[in-house]
Amino acid sequence: MSSFILTSCANTNQDLSKEAITEKGNRIKYNFNLDWKFIKENPEKAQDKNFDDSSWSTVSAPHTFNDIDTFDDLSLGGHKGEKNQWRGTVWYRKHFKLPAKEADKKVYIEFEGVRQIADVYINGHYLGKNQTGFIPFGYDISSYLKFGTEENVIAVKVNNDRKSDNFRDNDPLVWNHEHWHPTHGGIYRNVFLHTMDPLHVTLPLYDNLETVGTYVYADNITATNADVTTNAEVLNEYETEKEVTYVTQIVDREGQVVATSSANKKLKAKEKFTFSTTASVSNPKRWYTRNPYMYKVLTFLKEGDKIVDRYETPLGIRSFEFNKDSGFYNNGEHAKLHGWGQKPTNTWAGLGAALPDWLREYTFDLMDKAGGNFIRWGHCAGSPAEVAFGDKYGFVTLMPGVSGESQDEGEVWDIRIKAFKDMMVYYRNHPSIFIWEGGNWAETEAHYKEILDIIATVDPNGKRLMGNRRSDTKIESEKYVTIEVGTEGWEREFASLPLIESEYMRDEAPRRIWDKYSPDDNFWNNPNLSKNTYDIGSEQFAVGQVHHWWTKMGKKPFHSGGANWVFSDGPHGGRNPTEVTRASGEVDGVRLPKEAFYAVKAMWRPEAQIHVIGHWNYKEGTKKDMYVISNCETVKLYVNGNLLGTNSKPVDGYVYKFSNVEWKSGEIKVEGYLNDKLVVSQTKKTIGDPVAIKLTPITGAKGWLADGSDIALLDFEVVDKNGNRCPLDAGRVDFTISGPAIWRGGYNSGKANSTNNLYLDTEAGINRVAIRSLLKAGDVTITASRKGIKPATITLTSLPIDITDGLTTTLPQGYYDGVIAEEPVPVHIPKMPPYVPGIKNRSELFTNFSYTGDAKAMLRTTMNWGKKAYTDLDQNYTVIPGYLRFAEYIRTPNSDTKYWARDQLQFIAGADMEIYVLHDDRVKRPAFLLEDYKDIGDNVNVGTVTMSVFKRTAKKGESIIMAGNSDSGVPKDSRMYTVIGKKIK
Repeated sequence: MSSFILTSCANTNQDLSKEAITEKGNRIKYNFNLDWKFIKENPEKAQDKNFDDSSWSTVSAPHTFNDIDTFDDLSLGGHKGEKNQWRGTVWYRKHFKLPAKEADKKVYIEFEGVRQIADVYINGHYLGKNQTGFIPFGYDISSYLKFGTEENVIAVKVNNDRKSDNFRDNDPLVWNHEHWHPTHGGIYRNVFLHTMDPLHVTLPLYDNLETVGTYVYADNITATNADVTTNAEVLNEYETEKEVTYVTQIVDREGQVVATSSANKKLKAKEKFTFSTTASVSNPKRWYTRNPYMYKVLTFLKEGDKIVDRYETPLGIRSFEFNKDSGFYNNGEHAKLHGWGQKPTNTWAGLGAALPDWLREYTFDLMDKAGGNFIRWGHCAGSPAEVAFGDKYGFVTLMPGVSGESQDEGEVWDIRIKAFKDMMVYYRNHPSIFIWEGGNWAETEAHYKEILDIIATVDPNGKRLMGNRRSDTKIESEKYVTIEVGTEGWEREFASLPLIESEYMRDEAPRRIWDKYSPDDNFWNNPNLSKNTYDIGSEQFAVGQVHHWWTKMGKKPFHSGGANWVFSDGPHGGRNPTEVTRASGEVDGVRLPKEAFYAVKAMWRPEAQIHVIGHWNYKEGTKKDMYVISNCETVKLYVNGNLLGTNSKPVDGYVYKFSNVEWKSGEIKVEGYLNDKLVVSQTKKTIGDPVAIKLTPITGAKGWLADGSDIALLDFEVVDKNGNRCPLDAGRVDFTISGPAIWRGGYNSGKANSTNNLYLDTEAGINRVAIRSLLKAGDVTITASRKGIKPATITLTSLPIDITDGLTTTLPQGYYDGVIAEEPVPVHIPKMPPYVPGIKNRSELFTNFSYTGDAKAMLRTTMNWGKKAYTDLDQNYTVIPGYLRFAEYIRTPNSDTKYWARDQLQFIAGADMEIYVLHDDRVKRPAFLLEDYKDIGDNVNVGTVTMSVFKRTAKKGESIIMAGNSDSGVPKDSRMYTVIGKKIK
């Protein structure tokens, strides 16, 4: 790369008109997804150009070979993921031809992601290896290609295996484990082929190519002006010098050019040079989370009057601040951030992680409808499409590279830090990214310096913050991280830093279970229920969403907000053996909303909202508490037109409880008031008996494409005579299908082996199946039937794709082609308690204390008999040994007895100290206790429970981490451990 930058300011000569230049020069982007050959084996010499692959299957990317063995096993519990998936080595091969007119061009192949290890070959020549799994990468294949009538073959060997069942021992790819993401293998994201003039703007593919593309940023941003700088790395691959005119156009959403700039330079043969120009945009339309206005920057390279290259870069003009005392500001406007952590695999029942882009946008659309404006990808990078959807929908993004949950060294760190740089080069132009996540665990001082050096080199003008989750486990973290990335939100760890939450509300509940007053659907009566960490239904889960949000973030003025963990159910780290997923999402594994979805919508959407939790189809004589979630000041509840109550005192800011409501057939209605004015209402009715099945298709914006990987969704509902969904229906529906398609099915959340079948149960009256297209277009007819009710038939038509010699210029489609409408400011925010900024000295011994369980732990001083042992039980320490008197201690929540997390309780020793753990030996002793502590043979009674005493010594500054009580098999009425610390004098 050239060591200097040529800078030119805005230019308004005639050559730079206000009409956007539509000419594309010599650059073509081909969709390379279609028509691959695939085998789930590892044959010798499969990389050879002339290898016979005629017997292999035909597939299209995105593709995974784990779509048939996921969502099919009940969770193991203990935060273990679905491990029974096929792992090993497979091969993909793609045959294609390039027109003779492309012979003088440069040709690059780009993979958006392959899991987990990809070895890539072109016409038998080895190109290289990528093993990040989540970061785009590419190769220059120009010199190995044949043009015209001769065929080329790209071959990719893919391996998704891992070394160990223990995620901590899975070096060097610690993130390739079902503890984080089910090990879906394959070319599971898009593939593109780029052809371009030898004089071109480079691609932002640092891995292997070491090219960086463009870097666009805005500075001096006000309501009346923004200075936009465009840096473009240009490569002259010709053997001769070239006189280059470099032109940029900043184009608004309406297609109008709002600013232009240009520069000129002679580039020597094979020279790489970075052009840089700055242009001023008057009265810029700024990017807000509630109005994410996007520009694009068009960059052109010209030789004389001829355009030889065109490159497009997204641009969002925005300023921001994360304030440690008052939260987040976007262009000077305060905004509370609320949203989700989401796994970058985005696993979908029947499909695994291989999703067309429009399904990724479908998830964003749902998050937007629920009021989200924040996403944290955990713990590896989201896909290119998803980051672009973050721009489009206004989601502030916390973006990692690749990571597990460890402080890594050696080869693991080398891969991670290189991937971090690759990720930043690829994504740095996206305005939705506000924070770079250095890792999912604290780093050493040397590693922090490496991270910050990469940010300073790759993104020197982005002004983005950097944080690591669990950075509080290292005392030196505060010198390097610029934002605290918290976990579970109970405590603030760094008083000098702004705060954002990365993971909170880890409870789990399936969509199919309403409450204990409703018919069971293999949950309350499930023999595995006693093994569950969580035994709650949809109602309690929904109300819990409000409690966790308000308690941990919503009511704290200093808190920027955070990520609910997670948005969609998936087979990663589930704690409930009654389920085939980790059922902690607001939507299930096929994105059907739970009551929790509507609960957060009623809190987070800016318009007046109201939602009564549950249905209105109870048995005669039922009396139960009804919960209403609303962002209004007052709620009224009616049954059959009779006012039963008015509530102006919500719990947790948004929860309006109405006690002992007697069910009566008819309707329940709720109204929301602001300033004594009715602003919103909702009615739920008693639904009649099932009489028919209703089918509703969902496709991408351009329809269902016959590209071999596109998906059509089909919702099937059981309805009454008026066409209303029967909310308690839970019966089997059988399907037939004919036509050019592959049935992918769906799943039942509480049943093993329910995926990919031509039958499926409704859950709460509805379920959803997926159908994959083939390369052949045509009509596909599906019939859904159940004995005793009217069947339904629908015909879907897949649309042909123009593919020639393995190539098409039809790019992957989205879900919604329109513009995201501007949102208003919130109609009402509940009153928050006052916040007095300042440093809070909470403990002499338990410094940087944090607790990441479901409930809250508390620090206390002056340990003695009669002191309360737990935050949620009225049980006291009784007779205690003298060596524990007057110590500092931690009150843990006994409700977390069955909850397990690796990092549940953490602190840094504030002095040389003795640490005592009191443990109920009816619970299996956890690994951290056996490894780090010694049973001193003493016992302490807590009420009627005898606790064994364990001890260790810690030096000042030492990081202490304790996992949960147990990861499985906790006896009924057993106790959570408690912790005591005493300074060594």
